[in-house]
Amino acid sequence: MLIAMDKIDNLPESLIIEILSRLPVKDLLQFKSVCKSWYAMISSPNFVSKHLSNYYNNNDDWRGCLLVQDFITNAEIELVELLVDETPRVLACDNLCGMPMSCSFLSGPCDGLYYVYQYTGTRALWNPAIDEFKLLPDIICKPDLPKQFTYSSYEVFGFGFDHVIGDYKVVVMKGYWEVDPNDRSDLHHPVSVLVYSLKTDSWRYCGDLSKAYDLEINYCYIYVNKCCYWLGSLDNNSEVMISFDMASDSFRESDVPDSVPGYTQPSFKRLAVYDDSLALLSLHKTQKNFDIWTWSEGGCWTKKFSLGPLPGVWTPVGHWKCNMLLLQCEDGTIFLFDPDTQERKDLAFQISTMCRGVFAYMESLVSIKGQTEAGQQSEGI
Repeated sequence: MLIAMDKIDNLPESLIIEILSRLPVKDLLQFKSVCKSWYAMISSPNFVSKHLSNYYNNNDDWRGCLLVQDFITNAEIELVELLVDETPRVLACDNLCGMPMSCSFLSGPCDGLYYVYQYTGTRALWNPAIDEFKLLPDIICKPDLPKQFTYSSYEVFGFGFDHVIGDYKVVVMKGYWEVDPNDRSDLHHPVSVLVYSLKTDSWRYCGDLSKAYDLEINYCYIYVNKCCYWLGSLDNNSEVMISFDMASDSFRESDVPDSVPGYTQPSFKRLAVYDDSLALLSLHKTQKNFDIWTWSEGGCWTKKFSLGPLPGVWTPVGHWKCNMLLLQCEDGTIFLFDPDTQERKDLAFQISTMCRGVFAYMESLVSIKGQTEAGQQSEGI
């Protein structure tokens, strides 16, 4: 090792940085113990940013793992790591099972970071690769909300990166209502949009949606073109899609066109990513026909595929690399589906009840305890 170090020390520092920036996080954490200069180099914001660019743009192996959330009971959500590029198996990963918040929902990864939400109202950011966990402050709701109004314990959320100021942000949407003592029914009011900034370590209120939509938690990470998206509905079954721009802190309500099948018929539907665009996955409950639509920035849906019937498929779950889709069968098994060839790849993984989320497992050196580095690039997966 000493001989090797002598030879490495003779290399230009720029070349050493270039080599190290293409290595996995696990190796880099070990190399930080080599010497003080390497520790400082690997810990520097410039190296962290370069590693994000080099390692993930030139190495596709990191996409080989999925985090699968298995909904067990109302108080239990099991989090496991699933390999899909090798012999499929479920791993008992101490890093994942030992996270400080059990029974939690995820959003991410954004540069290897995850937003973690516990149904009790606890929120955090998490980088499992470097074992960093940051509890977020209590959420700040709508200013001057009268006492007779109560916020729902249910919320939907998203997580992304503001490229303009170099800041990681969490967006939370919560409905509120007024309990009328003269009426046994709750009088619902619009949904509030609340945003957390890692740079300021604080929340702020960004306004209300126009109506009291029933919003759906995303089953996979939906962060496309620097925006997060959610599906929602009203009591009259009219549909809406909500988008939030991480740079401008602005939200938009878009109608779901009547031409999209499944919104006038019983169906399972999920938002996903296909061809680097926002996509709608719709599976007809009875006929088992499967449709894929993509959303353009101009605000229209384009039908990509209409497949099926797909016997035995219960619901779409989300997306994976190379435009592969994740589908869950009626018996709980999850498989990869290629829309081009219609081939299936069994992941040899079966959940007990229903899948609550499937997310890519991405490692990075990005710290959530120090100052967020400006200029880092982040793309949706």
